[in-house]
Amino acid sequence: MDVIRSLLDSLPEPFCVLSRDGECLHANMAFSELLSIPLEGLQHCNAREFWPGLRESTGCNGEHAAEFLDANGRSITARVSCVVSEIIVVRVLASAAPGESLQLHHKQRLETLGLLAGGVAHDFNNVLTGILGHVAYLKHVLPEPHSSSESLMAIEEGALKASALTQQILNFSKLDASEELESVDVDQVLSRIGVLLKSAIPSDISLQLHQSSEGFSVLGSEVHLAQILINLIINARDAITGKGVIDVRLLTPLAEEEVHELFGSEPAAKLYGALEVSDTGSGMSDEVKQRLFEPYFTTKNQAGTGLGLATVNSIVTQLGGAIQVFSETGQGTLFRVVLPLVTDEATQSSAGADGLQICGGKGERILVIDDEDAVRNVIALSLSHLGYEVDTASSGLEGFERFSAAEDGYHLVILDLLMPGLSGEETFTRLRAVDHALPVLIVSGFSSENVVQRVLADGARDFIQKPFSIEVLSEKVRGCLGDPVVRS
Repeated sequence: MDVIRSLLDSLPEPFCVLSRDGECLHANMAFSELLSIPLEGLQHCNAREFWPGLRESTGCNGEHAAEFLDANGRSITARVSCVVSEIIVVRVLASAAPGESLQLHHKQRLETLGLLAGGVAHDFNNVLTGILGHVAYLKHVLPEPHSSSESLMAIEEGALKASALTQQILNFSKLDASEELESVDVDQVLSRIGVLLKSAIPSDISLQLHQSSEGFSVLGSEVHLAQILINLIINARDAITGKGVIDVRLLTPLAEEEVHELFGSEPAAKLYGALEVSDTGSGMSDEVKQRLFEPYFTTKNQAGTGLGLATVNSIVTQLGGAIQVFSETGQGTLFRVVLPLVTDEATQSSAGADGLQICGGKGERILVIDDEDAVRNVIALSLSHLGYEVDTASSGLEGFERFSAAEDGYHLVILDLLMPGLSGEETFTRLRAVDHALPVLIVSGFSSENVVQRVLADGARDFIQKPFSIEVLSEKVRGCLGDPVVRS
């Protein structure tokens, strides 16, 4: 909760939290600056002092007009969004002084969503790391077959599904910082997705897959290309009531005039291809199309997260592509994803080598620094089982003190980046000041891409994203110790 509270206080979007009787329980700096009232003047004051029409404005959930008073009694017109339960959470969507047009906080709203999502994802990933770690440990220490094997598999499957959703939350604003781009054959991805989604499409909906005639390879990530296809196909499925058709086509290459229309006279790539997903569903109104890629916007009520198309749009943009949407109410929908093609076959990926193995230790001493008990304990348990000598610390300061006091030193430090007090980055700097050659493996459930890259550039050996399996942990540890794992 400390992580989320600190994020709330640093949000660029003005917001406040009120009790049902009007007491201001919390306000952030942006709200204080909007009203020119110091934070201490807002805390626990009667909100009607700066919001005379409070009772009328917060009668129900949703967006409302509001009139605030600043420190000088000057009126500020605002558009607010209220969530009313036991407390009232108020977000300022737009504001203006008399005679001014409303200043929209759209960019700030997106930043707010990203920060909140990241904070929540961080906490979820810590929980999931503990669950998956203990399941992996039990699977390796219990004999096979075991009476609890099916239960362990069910727990693992549920945790992995939760992990995938959490990763989607993290990815809706950017690609995974640890993901390396490679040449991906979209034809092969489409074939695998077709098999995967077979059971997810009702029998009265026909899923028709048409692969490209000349090959369709793009520079990206197989995971993210699959994510694009799955999101678009599932959306198409949900748009159809009763019988219908979902048609998926890969078209290469696109005509020059089509490319120039999308990207201008000097496109970044030589050749482009199109991935089209069309359906015979209900179609969309102009209003829905305008908000289509807005994070958390959904027309599925409680059945949707509103992250699917936002994620697709983000991935496509960062891969240098574009999305076109053609739809009318009652006339179905066509999504057209245009992506740059890989033309140098020498860069074709040889990825896909699986066969990660559990790699045992050779008695090396490892220090695990993480403020989350569940994560710290399961890493220590797993590494001890693999043959390492493990010490733990629950904070950056404790970890640094333990490291400094160790007579025999450590072969490796596993360090969480996001910790209260002395942060992971600050802890790393102190550790390396004592031992510049110290191997450090950094881990996190949510960290800024800049922070990760900065610590790696400063000498950290590797980065691992929570949650992770015991196989991945063992591989990363061996690699950091200078004994990289050869995959089978």
